[in-house]
Amino acid sequence: MNRLSSSVLSTARAAIALGFALGAAAYAPDASAQFSYRPAGELTSGSGRGRVDNTVYAPGIRYPIQNAPSYLNSQVWGVGGGSGPAGSQCDARNYSFPWRDNYCESRSWDMPMCPSGTGHQGQDIRAANCMNNVHNCVAVTDGTITNIGSYSVYLTAADGTRYDYLHMGSVSVSMGQRVTRGQVLGRVSNAFGGTPTTVHLHFNIRKTVSGFGSVYAPTYMSLVRAYEALTGSMPPPPPPPAGPRFGAMFVMQSFPFASTTLNLPASSEQRGYFEFRNIGTDTWRPGEVFMATSQPRDRVSSARGSDWTSAARPATVDRVVAPGATGRFTFSLRAPSTVGVETSEYFGLVREGVAWFSDTGQGGPADNVLQVRVRAVSAAVMDSGVPLPPDSGVGVRDTGVGVPDTGVEEDVVTPEFDVFEPVDDVGSIEDSGVGPAEDSGRRPGPTPPGGGGVTMGGCGCVVPARSPRDSRGGAMIALAAVGLVAVGRRRASRESLRSR
Repeated sequence: MNRLSSSVLSTARAAIALGFALGAAAYAPDASAQFSYRPAGELTSGSGRGRVDNTVYAPGIRYPIQNAPSYLNSQVWGVGGGSGPAGSQCDARNYSFPWRDNYCESRSWDMPMCPSGTGHQGQDIRAANCMNNVHNCVAVTDGTITNIGSYSVYLTAADGTRYDYLHMGSVSVSMGQRVTRGQVLGRVSNAFGGTPTTVHLHFNIRKTVSGFGSVYAPTYMSLVRAYEALTGSMPPPPPPPAGPRFGAMFVMQSFPFASTTLNLPASSEQRGYFEFRNIGTDTWRPGEVFMATSQPRDRVSSARGSDWTSAARPATVDRVVAPGATGRFTFSLRAPSTVGVETSEYFGLVREGVAWFSDTGQGGPADNVLQVRVRAVSAAVMDSGVPLPPDSGVGVRDTGVGVPDTGVEEDVVTPEFDVFEPVDDVGSIEDSGVGPAEDSGRRPGPTPPGGGGVTMGGCGCVVPARSPRDSRGGAMIALAAVGLVAVGRRRASRESLRSR
């Protein structure tokens, strides 16, 4: 009996092992397949009208999934999707070339760049296979993490372009964290705020496009070029041409511009920063590259804060900054001790012991460009309305005017200096819009390796519909206006009678 049980157990184990082997083979893509892609704007038949646009809206980005192969196609209209052929999301047809665009695929969200005016905001990306929470997603560029929701992560670059990663699992970054190109952010998964979707990454590019304003731009050709660079299908972008050894391009600052005085209580300090892009050929390193007082150079500053590295050096760069990347210099400024006194500070950049960035032959900035004016005021009359610094493209400032668009809801990020408070996951438009009907018809596929529960096809992302805007406020204002007019006329009539 024991021998028989042992034999049965061995046979069962062998069968299970064979099953896993066959499953792994089913998930393995054809390694010999040559990368190819259909034209931009050519969507899966019946899935909507695409935008024919070969513009690369994010040139030079890294591909958002760490390793090849990877496949771009529709989740909803793919095999196992809510509107696609019946079958499993792991079907080999979903993991094959050529790629296919699905920007502007049929959705109900407002999309100014789509031919119909509505559509899908980005591109669905599958990794090498449908294994859940296995394949790494990486930063496409240097930047700052400006939102983390239940299934969305936003990466904002120094130029204000925002890259949205949806449906990631094992998120490994935090709010406000500075990340570098290629750094792991999370993993491709079916995370969807508690309601699983197919195993994929939804990727958006949000930027200002001439004639449209701030919109979700077409992603397809940017991803094509990034994948070609990743796989060697074509040479990567050439390195920037040789230029000055030291040079910095202004990106943003938290201190007011020199046209506005920074008003502070006497002897108090305020912390802020300047951020620059390295446009030279040398890498910047902490302890070597500094912001320094200028006009004249190395001047002992009367506005130096308690955190300065020396009397003429406000700060060193915050990290190693390769050419093309950005670095930040953070320090405090102190107001004069006497109310009414104002001091003006000029700054430059210096590679200590080697050269100033403003020297002849270097890339700048000049010694008289970076300026902050600090004035001491009494606490009782202090102007608390010092204008915010220029929009860095990080987050969205709440103006307090109007009602949020019910179809296009952005994540709100607290506009404090380098402080990002977590917010509820309102996600990108994909998270917040009223989803398409196809989501209710998703077909369940098998549980992918590494994932639990039932995996559903579809990426329509249905959420409860919002009620229409409340118009009662406008009606009340109108009634109040009518009442005021009536009162005014009555008073005028009384005055007329008295004068008779």
